[in-house]
Order: sequence, then structure tokens, then C-alpha cells
Amino acid sequence: MSDKLNLLRELAIPFPITVSFRRQAKAYASQYFTQDAQHRIYLNTLAVLVADAYFRMLGFETNLAKPERWNAAHRLWNEANELELIGLGNLECCVITTGQESVILPPENLSDRNSNLLGVRIGYLFVEISSSEKAATLVGFLPAFHPEIADEKVAMSTTGYAYADLQSMDDLIDYLAQQETSSLAETIDPNDLTREFAQTKITYLRNWLNNVYAAGWEPSMRDLRTATCKKKLQLSGQVFELQLSVSQSNDELILVRVIVQGESAALPRGMQVSVPDESEIYTETVNEPADLISIPLELSSGEEFWVELRIGETFMREYFIA
Repeated sequence: MSDKLNLLRELAIPFPITVSFRRQAKAYASQYFTQDAQHRIYLNTLAVLVADAYFRMLGFETNLAKPERWNAAHRLWNEANELELIGLGNLECCVITTGQESVILPPENLSDRNSNLLGVRIGYLFVEISSSEKAATLVGFLPAFHPEIADEKVAMSTTGYAYADLQSMDDLIDYLAQQETSSLAETIDPNDLTREFAQTKITYLRNWLNNVYAAGWEPSMRDLRTATCKKKLQLSGQVFELQLSVSQSNDELILVRVIVQGESAALPRGMQVSVPDESEIYTETVNEPADLISIPLELSSGEEFWVELRIGETFMREYFIA
């Protein structure tokens, strides 16, 4: 078994299926006519109810209360497999079984016809239902823009877990936290750093010099004076790599170099990378083909700053303390 599949097993979330979940799932599935459809919708509904309970336990706000959601007559183009995370979008819940080698994802065009009900899709959550129907396992997810999804079929191993493209539940929580940060940034005054930093996840760069790294950051280079880490970010359906190199010239001054590049292609024209510069904002814009943007910074020890990636009206920020 590969290291990735071992990790997925370790990070998968077991969750009980209660009697009330089974009763609610049967009531909804009974609205469909064929036995095959009823069985499929019963399992998918169990997956949704388990996912709802799990995310509410983590403090996410969900919405399963819409009456039309549980009326099959109102859902001509889909089967209520999505879980709405309020303010973030919808996770499509896909049931898998032990030994399953592939899963067919719901066609995009069918769900899109009911976009007013479904909203923005975050991605696909894979949930394994036990044969007893008394326990479930939240296995992992694929983000909605993942290239494998274009084929509507995702390869699964003989143990029921996806190959390297399937991401872990920890990855999903990090991804949702990142989306919450992006949504928060859209409502905050860009110059109100005190309020902004009080409400978001912060990376402490001095820790890198002591070989302490935050989740999501991958160490890539190190010498006696400099520590470099990188992180993948998702914006407008594309994946970018944010890399920061950190060194300390003296007790007060921290030197940081910010590098942004595409994962497998040049940066898109019009993309902007911004950082605060004293009382203003410094921005680099891609006006011609470029592989990367590089911005050097000199910061006081303990100084707060952010790095913003923007494409059109869509943007996201990562927050740091030097």
C-alpha cells in the first residue's frame, strides 16, 4: 500500500450512523419509484447526514432545513447529495464501498441546471458506508476544479481509497479554512490590519528558522541563515505555489522574499500579487508572459503582513508575522 493511501487511512474520520439518520434517509428515498434508485438515494442521504453532523461538530454552519430539499418533486435534476456549508458552498457527497475500484461523479451539467438551489460547488466528499449501515467513514475529497473531475470518473484502489489525487480530510479542513479566510478578506478594510489579523490563521516566520513549520507549509530549502518553505494555493480554478524565504540579518530585521509561480504553467496575464508597504499596498502585475513574481521585503521582528493573490475580482490572502 502506498504512503499516500496509508495516510488517507490514518486521517479518515469514522462516524456513527444513528437510527434517526437511517429513518430520515429511508423517508426521503421512498419518494423515488425504483428499488435501485431508492437504495442509491438512501445511501447517499446517509452520507449527507453524516457529513452534516461532522461539520456542525467542527463549528461550520450548514443548512439542511430547506423544505424543498427533501421533496423529490422539487429536485428534477439532482438527488439531494449535496451538503451546504453556509458562506462557502456545497460539498457533493459520494458514497463508496470497500473494494470499489471507481466512482462516477454526478455530471456537472445536471447539477448546474439547478444552480439556484445548489449554489457554488466546493468539491466532492467521499464517504464509505459500512455493510451494517450503522457506521460511516469520511475518507477524503476532490476539489471541484480538480483535473480528474473532467473525466467524471475517479480511479479507486482495491481498498476503496483513491489514488494520489484523492486528498485527505485534513486537507479538506485546511481548504475550507482557507476559503473562510478569503471570504473574510473581502469584507475587511485592506488597511485595518489589527482587525484582520485578529480573525484569521497566521504563520509565524521566525519559527521556520527554528525548524518549526505550520500545517500546509512544506520546507524546500535551508542553509545556515535562510529557511524556505512553499505552499500550494487555489485561486480561480488554478493552482499556484507561494514560496517564502526567511532570514535574519540582526535581532530586529527579518528579510523575506515572496515568490509566486504557477504549478505547471506561466502566470495568467493580469494576475496581481500584493503586500502591504508601510501605509500603502505594493502590487506586482503580470502584464506579459512570466513564470514567477518575486518581491523582497525588509520587516521588523514581529511585524504583521500579508500576501494577496488576485485574478480579476477573485482574491485570497495568506497572513504572516515576521
